[in-house]
Amino acid sequence: MTEKLYDKDAYGHEFTATVLNCEEDKKGFKVVLDKTFFFPEEGGQTPDTGTLGGLEVVHVSIKDDVITHYLNEPLEVGATVTGKVDFDHRFLKMQMHSAEHIFSGLVNSRFGYNNVGFHLSDNSATMDYDGKFSYEEALELERKVNEIIVEGRKITAVYPSKEELAALSYRSKKELTGPVRIVTVEGVDVCACCAPHVRNTSEIGVFKITSWENYKSGVRVNYLAGFRAIEDYERRLSDLREISRTLSFKQGEELAGVVKLSKDLSDLKYKEVELRNKFIDLKVKSEKTDGENGVCILPSDFSSNMKYACDALKELYPGVRTVLCGSDEEGYRFYAESDTSDLTELLKLLKEKFNVKGGGKKNAIQGTILAKSGEIRNFL
Repeated sequence: MTEKLYDKDAYGHEFTATVLNCEEDKKGFKVVLDKTFFFPEEGGQTPDTGTLGGLEVVHVSIKDDVITHYLNEPLEVGATVTGKVDFDHRFLKMQMHSAEHIFSGLVNSRFGYNNVGFHLSDNSATMDYDGKFSYEEALELERKVNEIIVEGRKITAVYPSKEELAALSYRSKKELTGPVRIVTVEGVDVCACCAPHVRNTSEIGVFKITSWENYKSGVRVNYLAGFRAIEDYERRLSDLREISRTLSFKQGEELAGVVKLSKDLSDLKYKEVELRNKFIDLKVKSEKTDGENGVCILPSDFSSNMKYACDALKELYPGVRTVLCGSDEEGYRFYAESDTSDLTELLKLLKEKFNVKGGGKKNAIQGTILAKSGEIRNFL
């Protein structure tokens, strides 16, 4: 069993300890100490980072109360080593995890729902609940969380006796045996939890929901808190400043500018479609030939217009209408329709004659073909 120094002092980050064991495996060297400030991967939270004996700690795990530190190099068994936890990294997670307790406590007291899933890493933070509430209701709770943060309520972590625990009403994601660590946010939440937390809600700074979605039978909430929320806010402001600069919009008018830009783009796309259709109509009529079968050859960037071209051919050719899109050098995409012929038979003939990949049904086929356009036209 490893003594968990972080249980007694979440702010402690430098310590000395004795190396009890060091074994090599495929993940590196597994080091067990008699005590540690390194919080392991546990309770949905990724582990602390830092150094041990001057070596980088690449991972920390826990099993049966034994905490294992993974290093890329070994440490001597019996040696006394100095451990240094990256406290800036830990404090970000302390802010995040403490904020989760406030929000989950409010969800539980207002709706009676439980937090049944929690994940906190350097890249994401999610809270899953076993009942549904709306995004608007989530935002109401977000405001309440921030009010509690400003009020500066005390946060404590203790191991109650069996008798005290039996009389205590607290949240827990699973059935627990042995000593249970209880984290209490004054007047807001009482919850079983193994992770380090801040001493006072004021240290969290700010709480912000970043997304909300229906998830399984409940909802999933993504959020940020503390310095991570501030960093995200600055990134978003930086993006807005770049959008403003790139598109020559005044700051504060980015949304209106983007809406106008989107409308202008939509109008241009509509005009482009009109022009492309006119081009196809003129091309089909100008290349009118005798016979029942018609072929239209289009540039490579007209692939989305092939169906329209086939419809245009239908007005002039009652037999097989074929549209080619591409070039002699790179090959062609083809699309063909007919109301009178079995095009699966035509596809077989095309495959016998040319390098063709494709498929379809009796009245419509499509695919790719490597051949000169003149050869294809003559064959059809």
